[in-house]
Amino acid sequence: MSKKVATKKEKPRAHVDVKAKYCSMMKKSKRLHTKALDVLPGGVESNFRLMEPFPFYAAYADGSKLYDVDGHEYIDYLLSQGAIMLGHRRKEIMQAVQAQVQKGANFAVPTELCLEVAKRITSYVPSVKRVRFTNSGTEATMHAIRTARGFAGKDKIAKAEGGYHGVHDSVLWGLWGPPEEMGHERRPKTASFSRGVPKSIADTVCVFPFNDIEATYDILHKERENLAAVITEPILANVGVLMPRDHYLNELRKITKELGILLIFDEVVTGFRVSRGGAQELFHVKPDLTTFGKALGGGFQLAAFGGRKDIMDELVEEKEEWPHVTFHGGTYNAHPVSMAASAATLKVLEDDRVYSNLDRLANNLFPAMQEQLDDLHITAEVASCGSMAQIFFGAKDVRTARQADGTDWDKLGKWCMHCLVHGVMFGHPHGEKMFISDAHTCEDIERSLEVAEDGFRAVM
Repeated sequence: MSKKVATKKEKPRAHVDVKAKYCSMMKKSKRLHTKALDVLPGGVESNFRLMEPFPFYAAYADGSKLYDVDGHEYIDYLLSQGAIMLGHRRKEIMQAVQAQVQKGANFAVPTELCLEVAKRITSYVPSVKRVRFTNSGTEATMHAIRTARGFAGKDKIAKAEGGYHGVHDSVLWGLWGPPEEMGHERRPKTASFSRGVPKSIADTVCVFPFNDIEATYDILHKERENLAAVITEPILANVGVLMPRDHYLNELRKITKELGILLIFDEVVTGFRVSRGGAQELFHVKPDLTTFGKALGGGFQLAAFGGRKDIMDELVEEKEEWPHVTFHGGTYNAHPVSMAASAATLKVLEDDRVYSNLDRLANNLFPAMQEQLDDLHITAEVASCGSMAQIFFGAKDVRTARQADGTDWDKLGKWCMHCLVHGVMFGHPHGEKMFISDAHTCEDIERSLEVAEDGFRAVM
């Protein structure tokens, strides 16, 4: 397959009409999308994949590279939205998956693989004593919240504004929206993000501002009698890479303990990526429950939730009153093929050299991008943690979800598209987080920095 990307001798130029170049590159993708519009709403499988003028179609991937149906090669920093941590088609994962497929796809009875993965999770993440498996991050947070409600005997939860926890009805609140819908920054409204979510569910959710511990305390204290749990991403990944400041997570842990409210960390994005023990290892905070996904499956459909023994045993301990238990189930839970991929992934992650390599690559890429922006006098912040990062155009020292939402996402999208047509996919083509994999090379980083700088010049 031909690799129709700009070489070092063909350094991309800022004056290129990016949309026209994109359309000229993606002729087969355009034909496929035209057909897809007849059978898929918007021509895509997920609203996250909507993009203008149309999405390009992947053909295959290998290592740090993604190839489209028109024959173009990209250095891939989207990495299946962070799920591909070790690189595409990692040998150990592919061999484990192929071996399992030969034994059978799914049985709906336990397998030894499930036990192996569960033991590794509880070993890597000490706060997790018991674990259950699901198929997506959405399911993981849904069941974690249900388990917390069942254990606490209360219906209401609190979530951080801007935090994304999947697409079930309990959590599609307080993401972003018009200012009049979101309310005051320190007293956010419980604003719905989607049509079709029953308005009555708003009474079971309240929203607090991440990184404002005083406002957080006031809101949680006011609702303490009603709250079963607080759920938050320890690093807000939905709005970019928004780091906790001023010991926010430690203070949140103290508050929830004081008020008798369970604390759930959504580590679907950060789990096993920012460290082997996730963000809770980095910040030395132990939640009551944790959700996992993305990197856990090594590119296959897998998520999980787990935590304290007494809370997780809520799923099997029968009560006298009806309903007798807090229910969790699913035909595809702990799917053997996904478990084979996960077992192989977690075994590789046992090697400290993986994280050392990711840190080395990240330290060569993200600070250099910040230097490029500063040298060009472009106001922007390259916010990063380990092998994940986000560029906030138009601002520095972004501390809150409102500030992140107010940055120049349009410029980010234009920069991403400019880089895409020159062979580097820095996250979603319309602007999202970027991730590094263990398969990226120094040559990838060098080439990526050349394209990034030219892209910065193009959007000045």
